[in-house]
Amino acid sequence: MQNWLIHDSHSLTYRSPFGAVPCSTEVKIVLAVAGSRAPDTVQLCLMGHSDGPRYIPMKREICQDGSCTFRTTVTALAEPGWLWYYFVIGIQGARLYCGNNKALRGGLGETSFEPPQPWQITVYQAGSDTPAWFRESIMYQIFVDRFFNGNQDGMVENAPPGSVIHAHWDNNPVYVRDMKDGSILSYDFFGGNLAGVMAKLPYLKELGVGVIYFNPIFRAPSNHKYDTGDYKTIDPMFGTNELFRELCAKAKEMGMAVMLDGVFSHTGSDSIYFNREGNYQTVGAYQSKDSPYYPWYRFSQWPHQYESWWGIGTLPNVEELDESYQRFIIDGPDSVVRQWADLGAKGWRLDVADELPDDFIQRLRRTMKEIDGESVLLGEVWEDASRKESYGILRPYLQGGELDSVMNYPFRRAVLDFFLGRADAAATSHALMSLCENYPRHHFYACMNLLGSHDVPRILTLFGDEEDVGHLSAGQLAVRRLDKKARNKARQRLEAASLWQMTFPGVPCIYYGDEAGVEGYTDPLNRRTYPWGREDGELLAWYKKLTALRTKHDVLRTGDWQPLTADADVLAYRRQIAGGKDVFGQARQDNLAVVLINRSAEDVSVTVDTGCRREGPLLLHDMMNGEAEVACGDGTLTLTLPPYGARLFLEKLYSCPKTCGVLLHPTSLPSPYGIGDFGSGARQFIDYLASAGQGLWQILPLQPPGHGDSPYMALSAFAGNHLLLSPEEVAKAGYIDPVDVAAAAVKFGVTEAQTIDFPAVKAFKEVVLRQAYAAFCQTEKPADYLSFCETNRYWLDDYALFMAAGSHFAGLPWNEWETGLAKRQPAALEKWRHKLAEDIDYHIFLQYLFEGQWRQLKKYAMDRGIRIVGDLPIFVAHNSSDVWAHSRFFALDRSGDPLLVAGVPPDYFSETGQLWGNPLYDWDAMAADGYSWWLERFAHLLRQVDVIRVDHFRGFEAYWEIEAGEETAVNGRWVKGPGEALFSALRQHLGKLPLIAEDLGVITSEVIRLRQAVGAPGMKVLHFCFGSSEDGSYPSLGVEDDSVVYTGTHDNNTTVGWYGEDLSPGLQETVNAYLGLESGATVEQLCWRLIELAYMSKGRTVIIPMQDILCLDSASRMNKPGTFASANWAWRLTSGMLADASAKRLRQLALRYGECGRSV
Repeated sequence: MQNWLIHDSHSLTYRSPFGAVPCSTEVKIVLAVAGSRAPDTVQLCLMGHSDGPRYIPMKREICQDGSCTFRTTVTALAEPGWLWYYFVIGIQGARLYCGNNKALRGGLGETSFEPPQPWQITVYQAGSDTPAWFRESIMYQIFVDRFFNGNQDGMVENAPPGSVIHAHWDNNPVYVRDMKDGSILSYDFFGGNLAGVMAKLPYLKELGVGVIYFNPIFRAPSNHKYDTGDYKTIDPMFGTNELFRELCAKAKEMGMAVMLDGVFSHTGSDSIYFNREGNYQTVGAYQSKDSPYYPWYRFSQWPHQYESWWGIGTLPNVEELDESYQRFIIDGPDSVVRQWADLGAKGWRLDVADELPDDFIQRLRRTMKEIDGESVLLGEVWEDASRKESYGILRPYLQGGELDSVMNYPFRRAVLDFFLGRADAAATSHALMSLCENYPRHHFYACMNLLGSHDVPRILTLFGDEEDVGHLSAGQLAVRRLDKKARNKARQRLEAASLWQMTFPGVPCIYYGDEAGVEGYTDPLNRRTYPWGREDGELLAWYKKLTALRTKHDVLRTGDWQPLTADADVLAYRRQIAGGKDVFGQARQDNLAVVLINRSAEDVSVTVDTGCRREGPLLLHDMMNGEAEVACGDGTLTLTLPPYGARLFLEKLYSCPKTCGVLLHPTSLPSPYGIGDFGSGARQFIDYLASAGQGLWQILPLQPPGHGDSPYMALSAFAGNHLLLSPEEVAKAGYIDPVDVAAAAVKFGVTEAQTIDFPAVKAFKEVVLRQAYAAFCQTEKPADYLSFCETNRYWLDDYALFMAAGSHFAGLPWNEWETGLAKRQPAALEKWRHKLAEDIDYHIFLQYLFEGQWRQLKKYAMDRGIRIVGDLPIFVAHNSSDVWAHSRFFALDRSGDPLLVAGVPPDYFSETGQLWGNPLYDWDAMAADGYSWWLERFAHLLRQVDVIRVDHFRGFEAYWEIEAGEETAVNGRWVKGPGEALFSALRQHLGKLPLIAEDLGVITSEVIRLRQAVGAPGMKVLHFCFGSSEDGSYPSLGVEDDSVVYTGTHDNNTTVGWYGEDLSPGLQETVNAYLGLESGATVEQLCWRLIELAYMSKGRTVIIPMQDILCLDSASRMNKPGTFASANWAWRLTSGMLADASAKRLRQLALRYGECGRSV
């Protein structure tokens, strides 16, 4: 029948709140009518677990589209229990029904002519909960005899008489049975014990285990110990009670709790209590009706006829409601529960819980919680535990008074059905959502999610399509193994299933050996020994990676869970924490996770709507593929999954501290003097950074620019750019009258323009600074001046003479000066120092001012939590004091001209490459000198800044050598640089260097190895990261966690210019998809979404050019490489641009994505 009556219990549109509810909760229920057929009446048939149906009329409401809905609100039971409901519809004198689907899994209902199956509402005790520590743990199940023998000599101790002891750990387990009736004659033992578990605690810790669940460990004749002989004694083969105490204490120190297996529905016949075999000194129930244990058992004709578990005579059932039995087990002064709690046990798993009366379980729970409110009671239940029926009675396991958790066999069944083709992704999601609906949330998140256990075949075996083996004998099964092809498929499936298990709500449980690749059919082959030293290393590494991810990321433990739609062969779901709170209201880190699992043996391409809509980009990280970034700008995820492939995508990695900053050269700062300086505008900018939650201020080289006003063609590698000196600060020092400063500014017409007029600024500063120098000369030299001169003697005198001589010779390069001075002949140096003494002192004075003003500004920044990222160009200008003073370190001809010059081959910036023209180093000469010039250079810069960006880092591994005289950089060759030798010398003298390696351009594996050896993060510029692939997915941005991420740099176009001028229409569409931009998006949306993408990336550091923060176009570009345009290096801020609005947006991003550490 067509379903024109619509009710979906999985949707808040039709039932609210979702799922199980506390007692007395109001529940809104809606039935929608599709189309124009309107019922005359609709009644809600509501039934409680202990009373008959009530028919509640529902109120009709007309929707805007002409359809209608029927609504009512009901109040849940005042006591825990169940509600069931369906709808009764009257239409044109006929009666129809709308009820649950035939699978009884909730969700979308079905219309019928007969009374249907109802939907379920589980009603639980208000305020009930499960231990939070347990919900967030990983469990590990150990069958002790098969795990590890911890005895130093490997001996098997205290085996019962008649036992079969294996001589080799790798033997197959076997039952020695009577050939006629199949009964077990002897049990086999391998010798695993608690000492072995103790020895392997570090392994379990590494695996991320938080709960160790032991199969029974109490004294018993069998190897499985489900035939308990003495509830209060550790089996002698396993150890002692005291050893158990030590184990629990050691496990607790390592963050692990111990859960015991309680077999309370029956004992062994060979026990203290029954003693049929007469092996105990006590008088058992089998021996005498006067035995204190006689009331515990159910004899039909004493002593030989008694009730036993599944008719097995060695497992006599107990009368669980007997008061003496309950006091012995539960709450007597020295009860079993109290004893093992005292020894360190944190919880119990109840074997065959459906055979234990509710009163027994409730009393057990009460006692456990009185002893330890954080203890855990878990039950063996194979079906949906919310509606489990045993012996004709519905069991209230999850309603607040009984179990904390259950073994989630329905989860295991869903996993197997999906991978083995019995249910597609939609049916699987429906089955899982049914559990989510029926279980109270705190139980759903506490379920023991298992793939294997001691009661079922090994999961790896089943994934090898080995289900139909009933025709094989025990001997055939014992030697049967998956062939190579089947095992490879099984391992791939298990990897996918374990990812599912570790990312699903609940407590994932690893059955010992599953993570190591153990195979096995039914008991006893599913209880093979752990293969120490022979593990499947690839599978084990996969498990360790998964458990580490689960442990690390809150969202995988207590994030909300929602199924997603992908493909019949691809299961998909989302986990999410938003607003800083998880599903239990606990403070947790916001995150989004998307899981995709392909069951097919073929590649499957999917597009998945993640359901995540936001104002801004969505960037996910492929955690099983090197944390590669995957863009989901519009909330959709497109990719191709390999056969049996499983993927986990996380939005936030929280893998390391992340910090953020802004790129702005001081020349671009606001100032009334035509160029940025170290005055009030700089302090204003630092305040802006602090208010914006930033931790870094990245600048370009501070050295005095030479040709083209480029700071990368500096007149010195050591000196400071005196154009950055603040006239205000000079006046504060008393060297000039502020009135004179203002007059000079007016005279030279300096304004707060957005570009720098370098000639006018130089003229203005020269006047002001000459006046300051004249005043300085009238005073006694201060002590800090003399100290400055001494500290900087290595470079200062040469630089000052270089500058004075350069002025004297009208700006000619040094090798065109008077020959003796050019060649640095001692007599000539002495002559010119005397002749140019005043000008030399003037330049020393400027450097003294520079050092003082910068030191004060840096302290101002440091006091506000801002660190400075400086810049070290690899090369220096030919016309520089360094080349003149240290010509032996450079490749020069006899006349002092370069023989070889630097550049880079054709690249993104230029089709003919970049011909920089800097002279190349003579690295052999530098090495012979112990790299002294480099040691001085790095040491000097580290006094000025906190972090050094090393420009053109790849040149230290290999550099592009071009013969002097070439007009372009096309004709060149790569030549090996000093590599690790230089940085080893630097480390030896300066310690660990705080570096950023500019590794853009042609980067080889050798460059990467050098960067990693140096310990420097690389750079990733988002403008260079976009592309697309043939299958419609978007490739990774390629950002590594040891990257400093930029939208652009000083050499790039601004983001607005890049998008509008540099990108093809196809790449513009790719960028739009990454950023979630629609056509007609504003430049503000473009810039801020790209900025957010940078913050979202996994790079530890994010630095954004100020032009992108201000959403400026290409007119504000800082530099166009390979050109000497007048606009290069000239852009600057005006004071009104540093607005609170942009600072607030940056701060929000910093808080959201992690300004939480010193990353670079």
